[in-house]
Parts: sequence; structure tokens; C-alpha cells
Amino acid sequence: MNPIESLILRRIRRLLILIFPVSIFVDLISGFCTVQLHTYIPICQLLRILIMARVLFLLKKRVNFILIWVVLMPILFFILASPLWIIICGIEPYNGYNPGMEIESFSKIFYCFIIIAFFIVYRTEIQKQYPLRIISNYGLLIAMAVIISFVTGYGNHTYGGNYGFGTKSYFKAGNDLGLTILYASVASSLYIFSHFGWKRVLITLTISLSAILVGTRVAQLGIALWVTILMYYIVFIYRPADSSMRKRLRFYKPLIILSYILCIVSAIKFLLSVFDSYMLTKYTADAMMSARSLLTAPAEEYISNLEWFEIAFGRGVSSIYYHVAQSIGTHSTYRMVEADLHELLGGYGLIGFLVLFFPFVYFMIKAIKRYSSQPDFTLFAVIFITASFLIFAYVAGHCFRNTMAAPIYGYIVSLMYYEKKRSLDK
Repeated sequence: MNPIESLILRRIRRLLILIFPVSIFVDLISGFCTVQLHTYIPICQLLRILIMARVLFLLKKRVNFILIWVVLMPILFFILASPLWIIICGIEPYNGYNPGMEIESFSKIFYCFIIIAFFIVYRTEIQKQYPLRIISNYGLLIAMAVIISFVTGYGNHTYGGNYGFGTKSYFKAGNDLGLTILYASVASSLYIFSHFGWKRVLITLTISLSAILVGTRVAQLGIALWVTILMYYIVFIYRPADSSMRKRLRFYKPLIILSYILCIVSAIKFLLSVFDSYMLTKYTADAMMSARSLLTAPAEEYISNLEWFEIAFGRGVSSIYYHVAQSIGTHSTYRMVEADLHELLGGYGLIGFLVLFFPFVYFMIKAIKRYSSQPDFTLFAVIFITASFLIFAYVAGHCFRNTMAAPIYGYIVSLMYYEKKRSLDK
């Protein structure tokens, strides 16, 4: 290894430490200061700025199509569209272009995009750092924080404490947390099959358990589906390369099925015992279909009233947030739609929507094509994660601006970009 390669590997190792374990502790410290000490410290924002600066420094050394498409196109759109938003709305304290809100909102989307580009562009070097182990431990740290908060009662309640069920620990948003835990469980599952071991199975189950304790539909329904898929794959499809492991797994298969059934029954009994009327209503068919209708209805009204040039470029997210807040009569001046696709279309217009949305459609199409020609569990995981990302972006939001889930998504997507078939489930 030459000195330049060694230097790049050291920089990537430090970056992965910042992106994964350090970011979790910083998020928890920030949340603790806010909840327990009633003091806001912007250390999360400072950390993400540091990460973005380091990532951009590395990315500029390898300019390619992915970098231009995933990173430069979004930032170019934002730079060109911002003056138009100022002309249309004017800079006013309310009902106008809010520079702080626009920059804060777009910076989270931009963070997501550059992290994805980083994992794809530097996939070979990142693979040398045992990323699945890092992500699995990342998920375990988050899970332990949720479990400890659930047991002790400290931290944020998912639904405010007066109604509903679940804990966010000291993390900020329940759906952000739920999606992150779900993706960490998927990555941890791939870690199991990179070298099958019961310790890795236990870590994955612990991460999955914490998804139930968060209490959001994103976490609970997503993890129930994934654990079912995982159980089916282990029992009916998976064949380890090691013959002794195949024999042991054959012996344990009935036990795995029985354990799965007991876990599902126990989880349902537990949830029914802690759900109040609010949570039970959230899981009815009507509530599932209209999860965000209170917020999406005024957003759709807002979009339908835009002029043609506003449909093309939007008016900025602060304008649609103001409209939604006024429509639902909230005490806040601004209110997020919490449905990402509505926010992108209303805030950034059709052009911005296509620029930001199309990469994920491309990843989905690429994964399906690869899977159809060489089906394996790794590519199936890519399809599952990308499909759930797009579905949750439509019905629940908190995907494009999810700084916790972005690095997991970025790594999983990067697995499609190896020149040769690189399945982990062997």
C-alpha cells in the first residue's frame, strides 16, 4: 500500500467514526441537554458541518457521474432557485422567504446526498473498514439507548407522554429514529450472513426489539415485515458455505420457527397491553390510509394554486410550511408537511422534485435489474431499503432529511456498484 492510499484509508476511518458512533453520542448529549437541562446546544449541526466538509474534501478528488448527479445537481438547483424564491415571496418575517429555514432544510437533504455519494465513490476503501460491523454496532448503540430509556422512563416519549406509546430516548424525531433502527436491522442481518454467528443474531434481534419500543408505525410495521422476511430466508433459503454450519442450522430450524412464533405472539400481547385508544385508532384501516391527511390536504391545496413558473421551481419550503401552519390553525408559524414527496414538490417545484427524487428511483430500478439477473439476499436488502424509503417518504416523511439513516442507506446502495457479484449471503 502506497502512502497516498494509506492516508485516504486513515481519513475514511476517522470519517466513519464521526458518522457512526460519535454522531450517536452527540445526538444523545444534545437531546439530554434539551430535555433534562432545558438548554439547546447546536453540537449536532456543528458535527454534521464537519462531516460534510471532510466528505466534500474527499469527493472532490474523484469527480465522476455519480458525484455530479447526486451532489452537484441538487446544490446547483438550490443556488439557482433561491433568487427566484426571494423575488416571488420577498424576505419577510412571516409568509415570505425564510433564509434560515431554507438553508437548514436543504442542508439536511444535501447531507443525505453527499453521504450516499461518499459510500458509492469510496466503496472499495470503505469495504476495508468492516462497515457492516460498524453499522451493526451503530444500531446496537441506538437500540440500547431506546431500551434503557424505556425501562427507566428517562428521555422523550414518542407521543408526548399524555397519550400513545413508545420512547425516543434522547433522539429528536420518532420516525427518523424508527427508520434508522429498521435500516440498522437490515444491515445487521447482512452482517449475520457475512459470517454466520449466534452473537450477530442476538445483536440483530436486540436492534429489532428496540423498533417495537419506539412505538411508531414506521418502526413497528417495518421491523415486523423485515423479521418475517429474515426468518423465512434463514429457514427455507439460506445455505452456509461451511458444511458443519449447514448441519447445525438444519437442527436449529424448528427452534427458529418456534421462537419466531413465540416472539410475534409475545409482541402482539405486549403491544395490546400498552396501547391506549389513540394508538389502537392509529392502526385502524382508515387511520393507516389517512396517516398524514391533516397535513397533506393543505399541502395539496397549496400546490394546486401555484402559478406555472412556481410549479416548475416552487416557492421554497418555508412558504409551504407557513401555508400548512395557517391551514391547520397551529400555534406555530411554520409546520412541516411530514410527507417528503409533498414537501419536495410544493417547496422545490417539479424540477427540484425530479432532481432530488430521481436518484432513488434509479437505485430502485438498478437493484431490481441486478436482482433479476443474479438474485441474492444482499440485492434483496437493497430493494427492501429503497422501496421502504420511497413508501415512507410518501406516507410518513422524515426520509430525505434523516441524517441518522442516510449513512446506512448509502452503504447498502453502494453494494450494487461492485464490478463483480459481491453477495454477502454465502
